Amino acid sequence: MAGKKGNDSLLSLDAKEEGELPEALKRNLLLQQPDTFEKDKTDLSPKQVTPEPGFCVKTKTEKDEKVFINICKSENVPSPKDITDEQLQSILQSGDATHYRVPLSLGEPHIEKDNSNHDCTVYDVIVGSSFYDTIQSRPIMKDFLLTIVLEGLEEKYSLRLCRECKIMKNRKFLGNLPEQNVRKAPKPFIIEMEEEEGKGNSKNKSTAAVSTAPEPEYTIIREPLDGDIPEYLVMEIKLPKVSTSKAISLDVGVDRIEITVRPNLYHLHVDLPFTVESNETVAQFNRDSQILFVTLPVNGIVVENVL
Repeated sequence: MAGKKGNDSLLSLDAKEEGELPEALKRNLLLQQPDTFEKDKTDLSPKQVTPEPGFCVKTKTEKDEKVFINICKSENVPSPKDITDEQLQSILQSGDATHYRVPLSLGEPHIEKDNSNHDCTVYDVIVGSSFYDTIQSRPIMKDFLLTIVLEGLEEKYSLRLCRECKIMKNRKFLGNLPEQNVRKAPKPFIIEMEEEEGKGNSKNKSTAAVSTAPEPEYTIIREPLDGDIPEYLVMEIKLPKVSTSKAISLDVGVDRIEITVRPNLYHLHVDLPFTVESNETVAQFNRDSQILFVTLPVNGIVVENVL
């Protein structure tokens, strides 16, 4: 719900009122955390980014400690694919946020002084400039952003933040806006789900050219099912002998996918029915079900009339 108090906008993002965030939405957050990726200096290519002021949000911890969040913008952070309010509402209602990710950078906390000259904790969050412009006229998108920002900060820094957020009307940011190291995550990457504290691992390694390993059972689903060309191909690969994503290597080309599981447990090569955006592929390994989910954005070119 939204309301007013003084000169500041008040947003209620209370999980108790709206229901706990769906697991798919929480997994979405893991895709945005720079620290969930293994540190590979060659692949991650860190870049120092100076945040541009946007707006400031005030909230507090479960211990009643003041917290301010500077929502900033930068051209160096990519913006998500544009979707309509109706599409976003449908995603939130279905609980399937797997296919919609908002790239953002979560900065380290720093101590600043509030208007009463008291110490408070400040976090800087950077989103893409065009996405920032979009949320200014779309309340549902702004609420969605604030929800995943709060969830992201909680996940990264082991916090519990109040969902009663005040958007400061006359303040674009609090304190200083230090530079952030924004890393470009290697793609495709594998996020390991259900791991302790939600931390994930990523892999982006070439698979072996020849393998004697058995082929795992898999399915490919079009999404949406209707129409000549889907927006995504979603693969589900069953890996019953695998307990961690660290054993999995994933290689995606424009019209094929290859998966190898060490040591010689599985090998899979599949020619895809459509060409895909290999750099936008997202993979998630569920340790409980031992299933690897791979989402492949289709770029619209039919390779073979299957599915």
